[in-house]
Amino acid sequence: MRSRREHVDLSIYLHGLGVFARNPTVIVMPLLVAVIGVLVDQLTRFIGDPFGLAHFIVLLLDLFALGVSIIIADAGWRRGVASFDEAWHDARRKAGDIIFAAFGFTFVLQIALLASQYLGAAGIAVVALAAYGLIFTIPAAAIGGVPGGAAINASVEHVKANPLTAGVLTAVTIVLLLFFTQIVGVWLEVFADEALGGPSVIGTVLAAAVRAIAAGYVAVVMAKVYAETAFSRW
Repeated sequence: MRSRREHVDLSIYLHGLGVFARNPTVIVMPLLVAVIGVLVDQLTRFIGDPFGLAHFIVLLLDLFALGVSIIIADAGWRRGVASFDEAWHDARRKAGDIIFAAFGFTFVLQIALLASQYLGAAGIAVVALAAYGLIFTIPAAAIGGVPGGAAINASVEHVKANPLTAGVLTAVTIVLLLFFTQIVGVWLEVFADEALGGPSVIGTVLAAAVRAIAAGYVAVVMAKVYAETAFSRW
């Protein structure tokens, strides 16, 4: 039997801009969680977070928010404009699976981050490899019908079947959610502090909004890439 030749559809990343523009509600949950993250960050500066529990919970919420956005985005790709109420109802029904998948994702990523601290420069490759293998975990639980406990395994198998597609998606996700938002976020915080004449939370909130917008776009392309590779045959 001849193996399927992988096709990487880069047009998704361009067309995704249109879907994003027609469905701005994809940023609602990421924005809400981003604001919660700002509040948690401010709070832990005063009371501390020695075990990192607060930030662990925020990361879980981030991934749950991504799952909700993926559900909205998937409906947006299929129907043009998605109903937030319908998507939220679907998300609540799948909440257990999404959170379970998010917990597994966070746990594996934290192990990779811990291991990277002892590997020097090679540690970056370990974290990137972990992100690569986990890239389809949340879509699998949110729109793939995969139980939360099996989402990581489903993601790994899906990556094996679509290595180039997964690689492009992982690269775009890392660039947007880590490098782009970090650079823009720092600039906004410095700009706000200088404009207001001193330290302010305004810049932090603006940076959170940028992260929410980036997460919304990632959800849009992630939903389509997963749907095309999981439910379509080339």
